[in-house]
Amino acid sequence: MTTTAREDAKHKRPQDIAIIGAGFTGSLLALHLLQRCQPGDRIYLIERNAQFGRGLAYSTGNPNHLLNVRAGNMSAYADQPDHFVQWLRRLPKATQALLNEYPTVTTFVPRGLYGSYIQQQLGEEIWRRGHGANLYLVTDEVVQVHREPAKGRGKPLSVELGVGRKLPVDRCVLATGNLLPSKNKGAIIGNPWDEKALKDLDQQSDVVVLGSGLTMVDTIISLLDRGHKGRIVAVSRRGLLPRLHLSAGMDDLPRPWQFDTPPQGHNVLQLLRHIRAATREAASQGHDWRIVIDGLRSHTQRLWQEMPTAERARFLRHLRPYWDVHRHRSATRVMSRILEAIQRRQLMVVAGRIDSMTPTADQISVAIRPRGKDGRLTLNAQRVLDCTALTPDLSKLELPLLRDLIASGAARPDALGLGLDVTPTGALIDAKGKPAKDLFAVGPITRGTFWEITAVPDIRIACETLAEHLLPLSRVDAEQQRARA
Repeated sequence: MTTTAREDAKHKRPQDIAIIGAGFTGSLLALHLLQRCQPGDRIYLIERNAQFGRGLAYSTGNPNHLLNVRAGNMSAYADQPDHFVQWLRRLPKATQALLNEYPTVTTFVPRGLYGSYIQQQLGEEIWRRGHGANLYLVTDEVVQVHREPAKGRGKPLSVELGVGRKLPVDRCVLATGNLLPSKNKGAIIGNPWDEKALKDLDQQSDVVVLGSGLTMVDTIISLLDRGHKGRIVAVSRRGLLPRLHLSAGMDDLPRPWQFDTPPQGHNVLQLLRHIRAATREAASQGHDWRIVIDGLRSHTQRLWQEMPTAERARFLRHLRPYWDVHRHRSATRVMSRILEAIQRRQLMVVAGRIDSMTPTADQISVAIRPRGKDGRLTLNAQRVLDCTALTPDLSKLELPLLRDLIASGAARPDALGLGLDVTPTGALIDAKGKPAKDLFAVGPITRGTFWEITAVPDIRIACETLAEHLLPLSRVDAEQQRARA
């Protein structure tokens, strides 16, 4: 039997697929796999926390934590771009009131509400479309993935859970989402979304925030919502704040810039010149720079993959902070509160670095060295909140599975340490440089290969593509397809 014939025969058998991580990325992948399932297929959606479908980003209950992408770009389905907006319009009026406006494609929605949307899509796939027998929700932590000896029609992998149980599977997908850079250490909070982050915080106390991006913005909003009156100092290397989104009409998304000559990624400096030239041309036509950055979305992953490793490192070293604040922008409603806090001098954004953090009896002494200045700014803070979202050392994470995969050589970090090394299809690359046939990763942990893989539109495409690879369309009979149409 040829390799192709063996693969075809394997795909005709019921498939068992484990998805490790049930935040947004894992849940979206499960959703797209369920839509391709046949009777007998099993999707194990495994999550060590209690909630499925939310993860860090969409578990917040604060209605002032808004998405930084308009509703018109947040559909779970690429072929139904208005799906999320229509879902919003069917919500009860009491829930719609959280939006402060009638939902349109330009609305910025509370992140917790988007988590509810993803959860409901999973629920509908299970109950209304009859896939309850295909999906298994497992509340536990995966500690190891074992490769089993080839025995007839047995499964090639087994997923070991914290309780000791093993699940035999054909494929396994890591969908761990954004990894936290560090653990909480006393008054230094490595997870700003942790309920302990702001617990028992004196409203008059000083607070230091590490980072000045979108996570910092949410953290400041949480402080302000709690009535915090004390000084807040946000520190980042360049002190850059996220830019505002372009104002848009009600049901009229800004159209991205169309490049006459597709940009090339072989040289970062030449790429930067190309973008600046396009920005000047857009301005001469009365357009805003934002549409040029938006126009790069369809090119970004290709550009990153064209870059030699040295050019990628150059980008990360010199341009990443500027890319982040221009690409990942904030809603006006949110940033106006940040700017007001700066104006009244409650919030100070410092370009610089932390020289030292020294715990005292009930506070922590933080010494900040401002960029390009002599001397240091020292303050006694009750809390230090790490909002840097720096990529952690994967081998040192409190995640036994990742540590084991790397230690065993089944996976390796990418060349720049942004995540795990994967192929363009998401297959894990082992320590010897060989791609796996049954181990995959999707979402932010694949940033080293794709770069732009943290926003919903990019993750949606990645999940749809991987679902098609794992459960090819040829497996789904025509009757099922007609039923979904």
